[in-house]
Amino acid sequence: MDNLAHILAQYEGRRIDFKEEVSNSFYKLLSAFANTAGGTVVLGIRDTDRTVVGFDLRNNALKKLSDSISTRLGIHPVIETHEIEGRTVLTVIVGRGCAPVAYDGRYYTRVGDTTREMFPDELREYFQQSIEWDGITGTYSLEEIDEGTVRHFLALARQAGRLAAINPDEPVETILRRLGLIRDGRIINGAIVLFGKDPQQYFPNSILRIGRFRRADIITGDHELRGNLFSQFDEAERVIKNYISVRYDISDEAMQGSFQRKEVWEYPLSAIREALLNALIHRDYLNNTVQTQIKIFDDQTRFHNPGCLPEGITVEIILREHYSHHRNPKIADIFYRAGLVERYGSGIERIIKALEAVSLPSPEIISTPLGFTLVMRKDPFTKEFMQTLGLNERQLAAVSFLKEHDTITNNQYQRLNAIAARTALNDLNDLVDKHILERRGRSKRDTHYVLAPLRNSP
Repeated sequence: MDNLAHILAQYEGRRIDFKEEVSNSFYKLLSAFANTAGGTVVLGIRDTDRTVVGFDLRNNALKKLSDSISTRLGIHPVIETHEIEGRTVLTVIVGRGCAPVAYDGRYYTRVGDTTREMFPDELREYFQQSIEWDGITGTYSLEEIDEGTVRHFLALARQAGRLAAINPDEPVETILRRLGLIRDGRIINGAIVLFGKDPQQYFPNSILRIGRFRRADIITGDHELRGNLFSQFDEAERVIKNYISVRYDISDEAMQGSFQRKEVWEYPLSAIREALLNALIHRDYLNNTVQTQIKIFDDQTRFHNPGCLPEGITVEIILREHYSHHRNPKIADIFYRAGLVERYGSGIERIIKALEAVSLPSPEIISTPLGFTLVMRKDPFTKEFMQTLGLNERQLAAVSFLKEHDTITNNQYQRLNAIAARTALNDLNDLVDKHILERRGRSKRDTHYVLAPLRNSP
């Protein structure tokens, strides 16, 4: 009682607050205390004038309150009863949590006597000091897990030979435990975004936006993909394929006497899949301001993920050393077991090789405080496009030569087409005027030509 009298004599502050009744603000306050320095809530006291209104203990209310706090927040505070002016009040004492504590999918902090939601930078720093986001447990139930997605994953994992130890007929709960997606008897965030029926219920920004742009200000298609990561991946690939072109190469298989049709996409599908998976796996789920976005322009496709590189890691290091950093290691592990990605940070390298194999430029990789962007650029110098510019066969042959050899000189152009120097110069000047080639060199002696840089979309 002496301790309560001491608490009542104080003003609301960083570690003390008063609540008249149990409400959303009560649970937010407990989350804030657990995420800062701990604190005490006096329940049954009107905070505006300190009037004692009391707390009704009938109908096993104390146990219901304790169970509610445990279910909603995953914490077990000390709850004590006190008598004041003939009424019962409660003190709910919360210690600082060893891991971030969320209420309804959001994390709160205490600043002075105010409870507010954590800013993304605050939350990111907090997680870095404690545990990865996808490993945090929440107040989820097994009914929120989509069994069909789990079974689909198991089929992929068995096909990839990366999950032989799990019996596919086991209950979903047992499978999640074996995969490390249930910790201390509670389902983790990663399980919800991977296999949940409606992850956006808790993580409203865990959606994927795909847009088709003619220009930055002209959108001809806009898709908002919801659901879990496996459904987002499948649907995103379908949407992207609808927006990029495909041609069919027909080859005559003489031995079989039949024609074989081969699909040739304007971007290799293996590179598209790698970039898409990279965006989904490494997205920053703490950032509620920027969505994961894929923007498809006429000449390029941009994959943007609101997830910055770790401090001290640059794009150059990633390209040179194939540095592997998993912001969400549980999510990365599940996609690895499904056979959709490889470990050791080789995704970017595979994208580069896939693009090079079809003579497309290496991707542009940009890392800023706003996130991580990978840009694939199309080859605009297709035969069909160049024919619309009125290029002759000699000029078409030179462009093909440049795609393989990077530069060409007047002498090389003459030998390539068996023509005189004057004709070669006229052809090359025409290519420069049409912005197909750029002239390089400081003197006539070292003049050479390269393909003009691709023009970026806005």
